[in-house]
Amino acid sequence: MECRDYASARVSWMAGTEVERAHPEDVPVLSALLTKFFSEEGFEVPEEGLEARLAGYESMPHHAVFAARDGDGLVGAVTVTSNFGLEYGWAAELEDLYVLPEHRGAGVAGALVRAAARWARDDGCTALLVTVTPEGQEAHDLVGFYRHLGFSDDGRRILELDLRR
Repeated sequence: MECRDYASARVSWMAGTEVERAHPEDVPVLSALLTKFFSEEGFEVPEEGLEARLAGYESMPHHAVFAARDGDGLVGAVTVTSNFGLEYGWAAELEDLYVLPEHRGAGVAGALVRAAARWARDDGCTALLVTVTPEGQEAHDLVGFYRHLGFSDDGRRILELDLRR
């Protein structure tokens, strides 16, 4: 049974399990969780790790981190940021979404995405965008997952220029 408390930005979908905006004290555990995600998906983990970046991310305006809690432990996380552009005005991007393998298939990821979408709407955004990598599509059918949540594929592609070179 799902219930929502919009005033506190908390979403519960199963007894004892909820999604809420992450707290600064969650950063070390969230960092470990997202490092696990980076490793599983083959993303490069910065040499200094993710903790300092995550602490900075969490404190910036127009950035949010939501955590899924099951009892006392964190079982999933999503990061989302918004920016202003000519096409959309304010638009948000869902950047990282991770749920521990043993908690997948129980609605945790969907609850995290809905929390991010609600935050983006409240931040004045007109769209929530997500990038699907070929590896993510092959491993998890992310296009199917996001379509199930109401996203549409308009055929756009993200091209990258690595500025570290």
